[in-house]
Amino acid sequence: MEDLFYEATHSTPGIALNSSTGTIELYGRSIPENAMNVYKPVLNWLDKYSVQPKETTTLNFKIEFFNTSSSKFILQILKKLEELHRQNFEVKVNWFYNDEDILDLAEDYKELVKIPFAFHEAVLK
Repeated sequence: MEDLFYEATHSTPGIALNSSTGTIELYGRSIPENAMNVYKPVLNWLDKYSVQPKETTTLNFKIEFFNTSSSKFILQILKKLEELHRQNFEVKVNWFYNDEDILDLAEDYKELVKIPFAFHEAVLK
């Protein structure tokens, strides 16, 4: 399975999906004009990855700001990871935040999906 990498821009997140390590990383800002164009490849990759996932899958979420349309796709990503967790695979979410608003959003997501979250205060760029 191929990995997926996109560099961050001023309005789209950096994306690093590594099938050999089971690591998913989203970083930067996510305020695209069309969030579907950004996140559809991620969701498709997760569908393929879910056929033969690693024993442990880790999401490192380092997005400093995201808009409403991005938030819907972030929830879809978390739902796909929740499904892996239901299949008895280990799933970890490391949510890095730089302000209380992002932490509040992360706590809301944690309530919506039943997977382990760890919160880390950090300087995000």
